[in-house]
Amino acid sequence: MAANKVRDRLDELQGQIRKLAERFDQERDKQIAQLETQLEKARKRVNEEMQRRRERLNRLEKLQAEYRNKATSTVQRQVDRARKAVDDARLRVDDSEARKRFLETEVRVLKATAKQANSLAKVINQYQKDLEKRARDIEKKVAPKKVTAKKAAAKKSTAKKATTKKATAKKAAKKSTARKTPAKKTASKKATARKATAKKAATSGGSSTASGAPSPSSDSGTN
Repeated sequence: MAANKVRDRLDELQGQIRKLAERFDQERDKQIAQLETQLEKARKRVNEEMQRRRERLNRLEKLQAEYRNKATSTVQRQVDRARKAVDDARLRVDDSEARKRFLETEVRVLKATAKQANSLAKVINQYQKDLEKRARDIEKKVAPKKVTAKKAAAKKSTAKKATTKKATAKKAAKKSTARKTPAKKTASKKATARKATAKKAATSGGSSTASGAPSPSSDSGTN
């Protein structure tokens, strides 16, 4: 009896174990299926993400290529500009050097011409001084003749002035004498008349003195 019970118990336990194993297997299969589905989903997501990343990388590579091309073109343009600027600067430097050399030669020529002009000015100044000295010497030689000529002209002018003064004086004397003659004649006439009246008064005065009384006519005659 006990053995049967034990067997029955074992059988039950084995049945339970089988059920549990089946449940475990089912549960495991479910979990495995779920995990597989999740894994598939995760794999899909990963693949999608990888695809997106690949696309992004491709885009980035394209963009990098475009940017590289643009950068190289811009860099090449900048390099060309820099080279052109360098060439222009070199040409300007060469032009400035040539202009500097030309200006230096021009300065040397101008200095030489200035020296020549200075020497010529000195020569001209000396020649001018010599000419002035010669002119003064000639003036000194010619000066006495001019003075004698001036003196002769002055003498002639004074003689002419004297003759003119004498002529004018003679004319004035003649005019004055012509004016004085009638005055003298009238004065002589008046004097003769006064003398006649004086004589008459003297004769009448003599007769009156004999009588002793002076007359007024005798007074006037004495006056």
